[in-house]
Amino acid sequence: MFNKTATLVAGAICAAAFTTPALAADEATANLGVSAIVADTCILAAATPLGFATINTQEASGQVTPGLVTVTCTASRGAITVTLDGGGNADSGVRRMTSSGGDFLPYSVFKDSGHSESVAVNGAVYTGPVSAAVPKPIPVYGQIPAGSYNAGTYSDTLLVTLSY
Repeated sequence: MFNKTATLVAGAICAAAFTTPALAADEATANLGVSAIVADTCILAAATPLGFATINTQEASGQVTPGLVTVTCTASRGAITVTLDGGGNADSGVRRMTSSGGDFLPYSVFKDSGHSESVAVNGAVYTGPVSAAVPKPIPVYGQIPAGSYNAGTYSDTLLVTLSY
């Protein structure tokens, strides 16, 4: 006769022999891309041109008009400089617009609306700090001195330069 303990041991051995082993967990992998752009730039925009009204050739006129240059940088800067050249028709340090007929119309550029701080040819209209991602508006003011000028449509283009 079989001993009850022997039967249990034999049963346990048989059960162990026919039991499927536990499977290891499945595994999958994937790549996670990592990238960055470190931008260290400034953008310059001349948003509002100096557009003068019609000038009466029979009267002395001191035309004044505002304009705007905007600088936006990706990082804060302790100092930037924005300069204005003399345009395409400057003569002896005087900016001048020209007409299709070849006539000239002088004008000046100022940093302030009171016209006390003029901007020389190749002079700075702004020197100072800018904050990261915050547009820095830089106003400019144009003025045509009083005088009698030939009729015509006049224009000029100033080169705005940002140094940082």
